[in-house]
Amino acid sequence: MSSHYLDVAIGLAYTFMATSLLCSATREAIASLFQTRAKMLLDGVLTLLHEPEDKARLRGIWPSVQRLLRLEGGFGLQKLSDKSLTAEVMQHPLITGLAQQGRMPSYIPSAIFARAFVSTLTTRYGKGQTAAVLLNSVGNEGLTRTLQAIMGEGEDDAAALENAVRIWYDTVMERTSGWYKRRSQFVLFLIGLFYASAMNIDALQLSQRLWNDSALTAQLVQKAQAVQPPAPPAVPADTTAQSQAKQAKAQAQELQTLPIGWPATRFDEVSGKGAAAFMIALVFALMGWMATAFAASLGSPFWFDGIGWLLALRGTGAKPASETASSSAPTLTLPSLRS
Repeated sequence: MSSHYLDVAIGLAYTFMATSLLCSATREAIASLFQTRAKMLLDGVLTLLHEPEDKARLRGIWPSVQRLLRLEGGFGLQKLSDKSLTAEVMQHPLITGLAQQGRMPSYIPSAIFARAFVSTLTTRYGKGQTAAVLLNSVGNEGLTRTLQAIMGEGEDDAAALENAVRIWYDTVMERTSGWYKRRSQFVLFLIGLFYASAMNIDALQLSQRLWNDSALTAQLVQKAQAVQPPAPPAVPADTTAQSQAKQAKAQAQELQTLPIGWPATRFDEVSGKGAAAFMIALVFALMGWMATAFAASLGSPFWFDGIGWLLALRGTGAKPASETASSSAPTLTLPSLRS
């Protein structure tokens, strides 16, 4: 049975989903332009090789500008010490061959990284050495104890060391993916707050308008019923900033068809009533914008699922998703760091 409460909720969910898709496309374009995934991967490598103190040397506005312009030195490996194992491993041909000139890979398979690591050590200290000798020669106690603990009491050769590095790499990259996800969610909130204020996507005012306008609510419900998860991208998200920008533009055009934008009825109602009334309206507008930004930070998969659940509860039933559609919903994980 249809319910006006559910219709309003569906209309809000559809608006939040459209906003979230716009924010996600914008975030992906920024990530591609500034190569933030590759930078996060480098931070993860510094962590797994027990050189976290060098992270501070690789940060700053100018390195970000260098990465944006695709200039050499944008990742700051030259700022690391001559004895830095991270710098030497990341400059190994096995790894540099995964990216274009002036860039760094945003994803390195664990087997490739482990082989580059062992190759670097054997080049430094000679082939035919045991794993213990190679690790002790590095002079990094934390890294040595970590890899020796993973190897245990088994074989003590280069193959065992390579396997241990692969296990440790997968473990640290899983944590790095979590760091990136939390950071991306915060970035999504900031982008959502920007769009909410720029386009006046006021969740509070929108709720009131949908409640009072049954025809408008029915239009949004009809749009929500036709929602399907987007097809998976043909290329990795980190490789084409232009395609992400085009997607963001398309989402912005779709969002403009919704009952949002300027001028705002909230401010028109207090026009000429003094500064106090304007400030009260501004506070409520800020609350509405922040609510929209928080909703956008939840990610489009949340709202895809929410719309399906609300439609099923409403009694119309959600469209059954195909296997490919259900597996292609966008996520906030870090696929460029973990496959």
